[in-house]
Amino acid sequence: MMLQPDSSHISTEQLAAEVKGIYAGLVMVEAKCINIDAAQAADPRSPLGAEQWQALIALHRTLLYEHHDFLMATQHPSATPALRGLAIRYSMPARMWKHGIHAFLEVLRHRRPQSQDYMLAFIYLAYQMMALLFETVPSFTDTWIECLGDLARYRMAVEEEKEAHATWGGVAARWYTMASDRHPAIGRLYHHLGIL
Repeated sequence: MMLQPDSSHISTEQLAAEVKGIYAGLVMVEAKCINIDAAQAADPRSPLGAEQWQALIALHRTLLYEHHDFLMATQHPSATPALRGLAIRYSMPARMWKHGIHAFLEVLRHRRPQSQDYMLAFIYLAYQMMALLFETVPSFTDTWIECLGDLARYRMAVEEEKEAHATWGGVAARWYTMASDRHPAIGRLYHHLGIL
């Protein structure tokens, strides 16, 4: 017996209202992340305590969850073509990477070694979310594959143990190879492989 995700019947109007509500919340959290990341990037020497780091991770986790909810709602079986097109129209995968993951990873990277443990925790969180989206939102498979490669590359870069460094380099290479096999004409993917 094959289990299917719960896709209870929902009217088009209900789904549209749900998507609108999710998007409104997402935009608010995204704006907070953008402002906080910009402020932290502008002053990388100001110390942050454990509670502040945990709050920043929680904020970015919330943004990732909002993106997940938005993508799941817009890809729902009851979604109209217009609803399904919203993720592309509003550049949701790119926004999730830029504001939900990459900007914060750069804040963490510039504050190493003090931020090392928080950076590792956030990389794992983001990696799990990308892996979930890879499995559940196939319409953006190429994006998820490249993001997984990028996250594995970040994980490799912060690893101090030689064996684990090589392991994460191999993980990144596998994702980038998968991406380049799917799109052999995209040079950026070969550049990523070359960096490894």
